[in-house]
Order: sequence, then C-alpha cells, then structure tokens
Amino acid sequence: MKKLKKIYVNEKYIKAIFVLLVFTMAFTLAIVQPVNEGPDEQMKMDICQYIAKHNALPHGGDAEVRQPMWGISYGFTPILSYIIGGIFVKIATAFTQDIHIQYIAARLVSVLCYTGMCIFNIKIAEKLFKNFAYKWFFIILTSMLPQLLFIGSYINNDSLALFSISIIIYSWLKGLESSWNVKSCITLSVGLALCALSYYNAYGYILTSVILFIASYFINKNDENKIAIKNLFKKGFLIAGITFILCGWWFIRSAIIYNGDFLGLKTTNEYAEKYAIDSLKPSHRDTPQNMNVGLKVMLIDRKWLTTTIKSFIAVFGPMSIFMGIKFYTLYVLAFLLGILGYVSKFYKFNHIKNWKKDKNKGLLEVIFAVNVIIPICLSIYYSYCSDFQPQGRYIMPMIIPFMYFVVSGFEKIIEKVIKNEKVKRCMQYAIMVIGIILPVLCLIKLIRMY
Repeated sequence: MKKLKKIYVNEKYIKAIFVLLVFTMAFTLAIVQPVNEGPDEQMKMDICQYIAKHNALPHGGDAEVRQPMWGISYGFTPILSYIIGGIFVKIATAFTQDIHIQYIAARLVSVLCYTGMCIFNIKIAEKLFKNFAYKWFFIILTSMLPQLLFIGSYINNDSLALFSISIIIYSWLKGLESSWNVKSCITLSVGLALCALSYYNAYGYILTSVILFIASYFINKNDENKIAIKNLFKKGFLIAGITFILCGWWFIRSAIIYNGDFLGLKTTNEYAEKYAIDSLKPSHRDTPQNMNVGLKVMLIDRKWLTTTIKSFIAVFGPMSIFMGIKFYTLYVLAFLLGILGYVSKFYKFNHIKNWKKDKNKGLLEVIFAVNVIIPICLSIYYSYCSDFQPQGRYIMPMIIPFMYFVVSGFEKIIEKVIKNEKVKRCMQYAIMVIGIILPVLCLIKLIRMY
C-alpha cells in the first residue's frame, strides 16, 4: 500500500514538472521570436491592437484590420483568442509601448491554451492507457510534438482549438464512463463552445460529439446502466443550451452585421474579391482547381503531402525554417510503425470482437478515426479549391486521436515481440526520452537562430 502511495505521489510531481516544462518552453519561444514570425501573425495582431485601442470588436472589413494584399482580415471568423489577446495587449500598453512586449502579451494566450491542452492530455492519457510508459509516451507525443510547441508560442486561434479539443475528448471519456452525468455534460459544453469560437478546421469535433453522444445511448440501451430516452433528451438539451449561451452571441452578431452570414465565410470571399490584389482574388487565384490540375498532381507533384507532413512535425517561422531530413524520417517511421501495429490488431478480426465486449471503446475508436480523416479532407479541399496552403497546422486537430492509434500500435508491437521484461522497459523508456529530446533540440536551434 505504501509503495503504491509512493508511486502516486511521485507521478504527481512528474505531472507538475512536465506541465511546468511545456509552459516554460512555449513561453521562452514566445519571448525570443521576432515580431510577425508566425504565419499571418501581423494580421492576427492587428485584431488584438484594434480591440486594445477601441475597446470594441472590429468589423472584419474595417480598414484598420484588413490586410491590403488579401483584402480580408481574421475579424470575419471567430476571434476569442484575439479578444483575450487584445485585453493582454491593453494591459501591456499601460506599462510600455514596446511592440515586442505587446506581441509577447498577445502570444501569452497561445502559451496558456497550449499548457491547458497539455494538462487535459494527461487526464486523457490516464483514461486511455494503464501502463506508465505508454501513458507518458502518449502525453509526450500529444503535448511535445515540435510543431505543437511552435503553435503554442505565437498569436493564433489554433492553440485555442487544440485546447478545446482536449476538453471535448476528456468529456467524451468521462461521459462514456459515467453514462453522461451532469459534470461531463457541462465539461463537453464548455469544450464545444470554445471549439466553436476557435477555428473552423476543428468543427469536426462538434459534429462527432453529437454522433458519439447519441450513439452511446443506442449501443448501451440494453445494459444495466442504460440511459433512458428521457434523460438522453434532457442531457442533450442541457449540452446544447449551455453551449449556445457560451458561444451563440458571436454567431448572432455575425448574422446581424454580415447580412445573415453567421459563419462569415461568404462575406470574407466578397471582401477578398473586392479588395484583394488581382492575383489573390478568389476568382483569379492559381488554385489547382482553377488551373485544372488533378488531385494527384497537387498531392504528389506540387508536394502538398510532403510539405504538410513536415509542417505537421516541425516547420517554424512563416513556413521557412525546416529541420534536417533525418529528423522528419525518424518521426515518420515512428508514426508508420505505430499505425501498422494498430492495424495488426485487426488480424483475424480479434480487435472487432473486443469492440463487441467493450462497446464504448469500439465507438470511441471509430469516432477517433473519423476525427483523423476530417481535418485531412478539409485541408486537401481548402488547398485544392480555395488557397494552396500545405500547412501541417491545418490537420493538427487530429493529433490526439492520431497519437492514440500510434501509441496503441507501439504497445501492441512491444508487448508481442519483446518477451524480456528488462529489454521491454528499456525500449519503453528510450522511446519516451527521445520524444522529449527532439522538441528540446528544436527549441535550442530556434533560440540560437533568433
């Protein structure tokens, strides 16, 4: 008993040290980066500065926030990150007019969201993995992928989206575990509201939350702890109601000022067509679709696939700072090995049989797979039809489900192939150490460059 208590206490310290580590790394990078270093960071900073100056939210087409070349701004779509960033900038300007300090203040939102994501990733890992090594391998991959570190260090909505996704997935696990008690419903509502006010490429989680919630009732309806249809509707309305109260104001505002365009996408295109330079107008852009280029050509010949994979792992600055080929190869091989290991679970359909025994796990893994596919499809569609942007951050919402499959695959391979317990432990901890060292090396490289 004392031994178990000692392990528990020690892991509490490990968790605290890990959270402090990821916060320190992200905040350090936020400090050392030059201004406007992240993708479109100046456009996002314009929103923060407008809010700090005027104490009001901008119209997306306001000349103060509209980018001259593109003819648009980020003000048309949800800007919760930039609202909070604007408050931080206003506080900073009370003490200094140094633009770098103002950028750091606005970047702090991403740092905090990234840190919050890491905290929830720990909670998620404790639900998904029992083994200490695999649990922490999952935490490291979902919290310390180098590109995640970068996203958590500059002004963006991506960090908030990832934070919201971690809350949503944790609420799924708690909801399935507790037959959707009130606490899990409220947690899900908060996650959904934050997701709605973050980035559209994360919206797949809103759709799949609805599917998972309803499906969990039907697959468990014959179990002892079944959810009554009455309670299903009651809890469904509770989730929807809280979510709407928390985020509905933004979409009502958008519908009012953008003539019914509550998402702001149609209005964004209208402004781009009107104010952008000729080559960047939606009707004139050199997109693969406008150039009658096939999807295969875009993915392979125009290197959408390789660039997206690299920038999912580690590409910094305005898509300008790359790591060495060995660095990317190591991560890609690890991902492939993990996925192959997971797929091997389906040999002779044993894994599907396990799904029948644990219906909630089967449902969760199907939903996870859908949330890997959706961001990839959305990114491909956007690059093909709207603006060719092979950036890994656009598929980053898949990171938690994707890494679940990778780590599950590693667990399968190591437990089946390696029989010696000492060798097995050495392999497990070696993987964890490498997972920590690689992002640290990236941080050191960036600090030296800046």
